[in-house]
Amino acid sequence: MRESPALVIVSIDTEEDNWYRSRQDVTVQNIGNLRRLARFFDRLGVRPTYFTAYPVAVDSRAADVMREVCGGGRGELAAHLHPWNTPPLTEAFIPRHSMLKNLPAEMQLAKLERLTAALEEAFEFRPTTFRAGRYGLGPETVAALLRCGYRVDSSVAPFVNLEPVDDGPSFVGAPMVPYRLAPDRDIREPAPNGTLVEIPMSYGFSRAPFSFWHPTRRLLEARPGRWLYLPGLAHRTGLLKRIALSPEQSSTRDMLTLSRRLLEQGVRHLQLFWHSPSLMPGLGHCHTAADVDRLYSSVEAYLEGLARMTSLTFVTVSEAASLLPPDMQSQPAGKSVAC
Repeated sequence: MRESPALVIVSIDTEEDNWYRSRQDVTVQNIGNLRRLARFFDRLGVRPTYFTAYPVAVDSRAADVMREVCGGGRGELAAHLHPWNTPPLTEAFIPRHSMLKNLPAEMQLAKLERLTAALEEAFEFRPTTFRAGRYGLGPETVAALLRCGYRVDSSVAPFVNLEPVDDGPSFVGAPMVPYRLAPDRDIREPAPNGTLVEIPMSYGFSRAPFSFWHPTRRLLEARPGRWLYLPGLAHRTGLLKRIALSPEQSSTRDMLTLSRRLLEQGVRHLQLFWHSPSLMPGLGHCHTAADVDRLYSSVEAYLEGLARMTSLTFVTVSEAASLLPPDMQSQPAGKSVAC
């Protein structure tokens, strides 16, 4: 389908068991399941990126597992900040504060400093790659990341608007390809001289070009289309689906469709992502052991199908940032990129 290999990233939000936000009785039992996942990745040749939250870093047994699954170059350790349980915890425990961007700038920085220090103490490694919990990235978060020495972010979810969800960010209009961020710019706007590289997550639609179908989807979601349930009807009939490259949210078939559409539009990286709690029955998106097995099967079937579609190379998030050329970093959402 294409001459140059697609860069395939697999990233895991590696976090506590508590799917519903909590500061009390926080546990990390799901982390033990990363051993099975690491063996699975070894067999497939995948080197994942583990976006690791504070409760995991400060738990000695969980940290032991992380050292094992990342050791010897098996994976990349990165930072993942859940503001609701990352110290300092002086802010009110309310839904709006679960979005990092909604906290005062000095508190965002303080939490990031604590998370970074905890990761460095646990793993004797200072991460330079970051993802915000609930994708709650904002310009002041970018400033804090730069102050703490981060070089790569992967919080942007193109075509997704989280403003109705606890006053989260809107990524509508953000590029699908890597671009640069700066503290004085909207997080959706490429900053040619910025020093923080954004590796967007893989979201899109079942039909291309996205520059046409995204406005169509937004039109369906507006009144009166929303009253008539038009978005759901379009999705169920296959007319138009918004798809996440995640086995928690999408079928193997839909993930392959999204990948084909992204590659057709010149996007060179594909990021497959999910959460570590889904590896343990009863947590996350998997209610039973059979659900967990289906997640594994879906991932393997997707990667096998993708390999039939195009040549591919597995990379971590920071490796993708170093491999993708600077001339890709100013392309707007939904536009083709020459490869």
